[in-house]
Amino acid sequence: MVNLVALIFFIFTIRARPTLTIEQQFFELSTITEQEHTVTSVLMQSVILPCKAILLIMEPEKVMWYKTTNSVQSPLSVGKSLITKDSRISVAYYSFDHGLSPAKWDLHITDVRLSDAARYQCHVIQKDGRISARSNVKLVVEDIIISIQPSDVLLSIGDKTEFSCNFTGQHRVRRDKITWLKDGKPLTSDASHITTSTELPNVTVTVLHIIASRPSDSGSYRCSDGHSAQSKEAKLYLRDGNLHTFLRSLSSSTSISKFFSYRTVFCLFIFLFFSLQ
Repeated sequence: MVNLVALIFFIFTIRARPTLTIEQQFFELSTITEQEHTVTSVLMQSVILPCKAILLIMEPEKVMWYKTTNSVQSPLSVGKSLITKDSRISVAYYSFDHGLSPAKWDLHITDVRLSDAARYQCHVIQKDGRISARSNVKLVVEDIIISIQPSDVLLSIGDKTEFSCNFTGQHRVRRDKITWLKDGKPLTSDASHITTSTELPNVTVTVLHIIASRPSDSGSYRCSDGHSAQSKEAKLYLRDGNLHTFLRSLSSSTSISKFFSYRTVFCLFIFLFFSLQ
């Protein structure tokens, strides 16, 4: 009798185990999904879509990128290998501290087009395959083109110059929303840095006037629509002020003809050029 009861208990125990195992597998295979965040870009620029799911799984076995358009999900990459044939798309894998923190698996898109506007998903699977994480990125492409002129400027301290930005397209950029950036940080207007902006039907023009350049003005400049859409980089360089002053004094102090003074300056430039080689 005791053996019969033990046998019945054993049978029921076996039948119960698959249910527990399925529940356990369902828990272990659950997926963590990060909230969707938005990245804004403009036509013809480059954009980086970060994979935030990598922060949830430190050592992934697989990292996959997908693009979702009209409820259709298309694979873009698996690990470092690209599935898409679009040459503008690449996956940047890099780690700053040799594995001590999660590596980056960002999706890069160059020469952005309106068709790139979509939802992108980074799917990361743990090495043991029991858990995964997803992060979603919504890419917004504004129908504007931001151009900045000139791209490079060489000045002496005290000289004046200006950078001009055009925001062209159907998407109208309000002049009060435009931001000028110096080395990635918002530039504050003062007596030496004045901005003027004009709104026209299909373009907004903004100009940054540098009245008298200072050593701190050397660096990179961008204009932004007030969100994350930015122009390409323009750079301002300052020449060696001591050399510039010396050449001007040499040219003006000579007592011989202007031709000879110009020739002297020219020869000095040639001498400096070859001496630096």
